[in-house]
Amino acid sequence: MRHRLAAPLAFVLACSGEIDEPTGTPTPGPNGPPLTCDVPTVPSGPIRRLTRDQYDLTVRDLLGDTTTPARAFPADDDSEGFYVGGQASSLHVEQWAAAAEALAERATMDLEALVPCDVAAASCVDTFLEDFATRAYRRPATAAEVGRLRAVFDVGFENGGFVNGAKLVVQTVLQSPNFLYHVELAPEGETEGAIVPVEDYALASRLSYFLWASMPDATLLEAAAEGRLRTEEGLLEEARRMLADEDRARFGTRSFYRQWLKLQGIPNLQKNDELYPLFSRDVAVALQTSLELFLDEVFQSGDIEQLYTSNVGYVNATIAPIFGLDAADFGTDFERVTLDPARRAGLVTHPAIMALLGKSNQSDPIHRAVFVRQSLLCQHLPPPPADLTITAPDPAPGLSTRERFAEHSSNPSCAGCHRLLDGVGFGFEHYDAIGAWRDEDGGRAVDATGEVHGTFDMDGPYDGAIELAQRLAGSDQARECVAKQVFRFALQRVELQADACSLRQVETRFEESGYRLQDLMLAVVASDAFRFQRVQP
Repeated sequence: MRHRLAAPLAFVLACSGEIDEPTGTPTPGPNGPPLTCDVPTVPSGPIRRLTRDQYDLTVRDLLGDTTTPARAFPADDDSEGFYVGGQASSLHVEQWAAAAEALAERATMDLEALVPCDVAAASCVDTFLEDFATRAYRRPATAAEVGRLRAVFDVGFENGGFVNGAKLVVQTVLQSPNFLYHVELAPEGETEGAIVPVEDYALASRLSYFLWASMPDATLLEAAAEGRLRTEEGLLEEARRMLADEDRARFGTRSFYRQWLKLQGIPNLQKNDELYPLFSRDVAVALQTSLELFLDEVFQSGDIEQLYTSNVGYVNATIAPIFGLDAADFGTDFERVTLDPARRAGLVTHPAIMALLGKSNQSDPIHRAVFVRQSLLCQHLPPPPADLTITAPDPAPGLSTRERFAEHSSNPSCAGCHRLLDGVGFGFEHYDAIGAWRDEDGGRAVDATGEVHGTFDMDGPYDGAIELAQRLAGSDQARECVAKQVFRFALQRVELQADACSLRQVETRFEESGYRLQDLMLAVVASDAFRFQRVQP
């Protein structure tokens, strides 16, 4: 993998006048400029609260509650497309309290599931308090914490017995910062700014919320207690065990790629009924499932080439016509099938992605190009001038999308940006607004040729999305972008200059693995940025 800090971008990206070039360069890797990486270097990390997804999965694993109460919480903050738990508002506090009350009410309806002992035994109260607080706080509860919870329990017990005491304890714990936040305290006495290993239990939580999007299990907490996570070998052993649990690992993987690719918008897609009678909400939901089954397979056992070039698909009768297949050959269950390699290649030509990036009444070359630039190549595109009104030209009889968009590229105020975007977006013109293949558009033969500009190793003319997908599969810039996206998701923050050595570690291991995606996740786990922290005041 070749790495460069910068490269000439020989084009003007302004829609009028001169504006900044797009940013987003590969990080320096094994063949790039020298870095001094003898000791760990990591930036200061902000304290994060649980995201809505993490909250819901945590109460599922802690209480067995699948009501997903966090769906009603305020939206999470956005960091380069990934959800992060930022500052809490007064609304958060109110809704946390309401959720805690409802969750506690349901949890105490089944004391046997909640309490790990006989409630009639004298020692059961303290056993329950220590066990529940330890699981909820993701580290051993201190004697002082258990003592305070005992006082809470006693108040409830006096007014309703064991059930009410347990109910007040659950409410209290679910509103504690130790539950709601990713608490990562450095050892006492360490110098501010020093780089130290992440504490054992905090590291266990980092691992579980990255790979499972939820709290550590008993086995992981035991590994933390025994100090087995302090070595890279021990940490990776646990990571491999967790990834081998496909059911739970799927939650972490899907959390990553749903955010990376913005898949949460697919079920709500709406298309023009007259132009696209095949499309419906059921079709949209089935398309998302199809894509996720494909991505599950690739992230479990595949590599970057399969991600971008595989002609494997998951199809049922609902969406078979969009894939150009006969619905009569399928049932309601999804079948793994081999698709026409001249029409389908991995992620970028999947109908779910094409429909997501299409308008209600036509294809959308601009947003398809933006997706490739920003999500797959990690480039930041400059915004158009504020005084420029941008509207997609309406479909017109006898004109293809390419012809209708020609004004954008010929208009001097738009030509710069559209030279960058059109050359990528027009490559997808064989796919209509719902992702179905077409040979004609507006009565004209589809022209899916394009030319890529402004990348590090993908520039040049090409013909069609299949060829563009093959370029992505072989591009160092695209590989590094995937590595960077996983890094951002795992650390819940954007990479900074202090992460340069860690990113080099990740990219090197990714390359050495043959660009296997599960090995990429392990490479992030083994990185200094994941295992170390900077001491803050």
